[in-house]
Amino acid sequence: MARYGAARAWIVSAVVLGASAALPGTVTPASAADDDATVHASVVWPVVATPHMTAAALGSGSSAQAVFDADTLAGLFADGGRLREVVDAGKGREVSWVVDPDLVIAAQAMANGYRVADSAGSSNPQDSSQGAGQNAARTWLAHLKDAVEGRDVWLLPYADTDLASLAHHPGPDTDDLTEVVAGLADGAKEQVDRILGTGTRAGLGWPADGALDSEVTALSAKLGVTRLLASGAGLAPAGADPVTLGSGDDAQTALPYDTDLTTALSRIEDADPTASPSPSPSPSPSPTGTDDASPSPSPSPAEPGDADSPDPAAVTRITALLKANTRPVLVPPRDLSGTAAQTLGAALDAGTDDGWLDLEGIRTSDDDPVDGTVGASADYPSRLRSTELTAAQLTAVAGDLDGLATLSKVLADPKTTTASVHAAMARALSTAWRDTDDGEQETFQQRTSAFLSTSVASLRLVPKTTVTLTSGDATIPVTVDNALQQPVSGLELRLTSSDAERLRVNDGKLSVEAAGSASHTSPIRVTAKANGKAELTARLYTTSDGRPWGEPMTFDVDVTSVSSGAIAVVATGIGLIVLAAAFRMRRVRRRRGAPQAGGPQDTGGTGGTGGSAGQD
Repeated sequence: MARYGAARAWIVSAVVLGASAALPGTVTPASAADDDATVHASVVWPVVATPHMTAAALGSGSSAQAVFDADTLAGLFADGGRLREVVDAGKGREVSWVVDPDLVIAAQAMANGYRVADSAGSSNPQDSSQGAGQNAARTWLAHLKDAVEGRDVWLLPYADTDLASLAHHPGPDTDDLTEVVAGLADGAKEQVDRILGTGTRAGLGWPADGALDSEVTALSAKLGVTRLLASGAGLAPAGADPVTLGSGDDAQTALPYDTDLTTALSRIEDADPTASPSPSPSPSPSPTGTDDASPSPSPSPAEPGDADSPDPAAVTRITALLKANTRPVLVPPRDLSGTAAQTLGAALDAGTDDGWLDLEGIRTSDDDPVDGTVGASADYPSRLRSTELTAAQLTAVAGDLDGLATLSKVLADPKTTTASVHAAMARALSTAWRDTDDGEQETFQQRTSAFLSTSVASLRLVPKTTVTLTSGDATIPVTVDNALQQPVSGLELRLTSSDAERLRVNDGKLSVEAAGSASHTSPIRVTAKANGKAELTARLYTTSDGRPWGEPMTFDVDVTSVSSGAIAVVATGIGLIVLAAAFRMRRVRRRRGAPQAGGPQDTGGTGGTGGSAGQD
């Protein structure tokens, strides 16, 4: 691979960058670096954005609609939006597409119909409205599918995981999060391959600003990363071409790139980077412009020129940087603007048309590597360390695993929920959060925690008032309300009586199953032994480990099976019946033992009765 000397490249780069600050028309033309040598390089074409899809969804199964925290992506996907412009500018060019798999999956979710949260503090999917970007997402995916056909497509770790943030906070939380991200890789690749209709490649890592150290490379290896885009920071030998780190199965290849080109492209902004087109007036992208990345630390005014073609002076500057390149890869900024993508595309066309630029794939850019090393974590640039996710932020993300474990105990089929929560956790670890306002990552992460706690609270016992029993044996209905959108099982209902001598519970334990968004009522058999009040306590338990679920529900039972008034009435009635029977029997006996009519004993008080009897 033909290369320019480091000194010569430095001179040319300095001239070009100096010209970028000059007035239009004073820039150094590409011929200033004219040479017969051919520049061989792989051009990275980044398709990444700040995550917005949450763990929640409205509905279940194939009809479920994902809930997004904002409708920002609708504007980015729309005609004239940043991501639409980036995809269109890369089409037809020999570039290596570097894609965040989560972005493609989010676009597919939008294309299928999606929801946007109505309020920042709500985790209830019912508290959402139909998203406005369904058609924009469908069109964008169609354009992306067309653009990558027959090209190399490389997938970053899920949601473009911030490798350095994880690497620099080792511990159990980091181990758990690394396992979550690694576990998403295979499924994400299958989904993206199906969506784009092409085979993609995994194993490419892109640390923030390409900075490496021993902890970053070790962490990336756990995620299956075999190639690393490297700015040269922390990499030795300095100025080398591809560098092999480690050996054997753990070997990785660092692909250094020229940061002058990255910086120059980051300064080419869209005419209004804070106002991506939106298919509808509400909700609109954030007015702060932080939905994808903050502006470059040293921004320059937007490049002149019309919307259909890049500024010729900008193309000239980028072309000169391409010609001065001595690195195996060319890496634009992550948040490549639409205007910068068009400018880079025009510069690539100029180089290939003139014959001095030979574009290669990433797989061939690591030919003839040299052995090298990376520095210690202590040497990692302080400016980058200051923008990392903190240990507290990582702990908060890892804490969602506890809530997920609790919820999974009672779901009839927890696979879908587990996958959505894991994906949301990975999104909270994205490198994109480095360029957003303070607190945006925390707000996004808290949505996942709230979703889990709300889901757990959605499965509960329905409160009861006082129950009155009017018989010795009876049933008491106890209802479990399942506000989740999927079936639950793995629960057991237990009832206890405060006075078993007065009120006995015959069904102390009952299994509970409930369909999604439905209630389940269990009839509890009890036996009342004495009048009076008793207290029953109902509580749910998980059958997997016998732990309580939710709060207990206590209600009073008033036993009135046999009242004292009823006893008195019944006793009086029985007494009267007995007395009447005795009186009747006495009369019968007297009549049978009386003398014949006409005798001296016919006279007296009972003669009428005897005469009547004789007449009968």
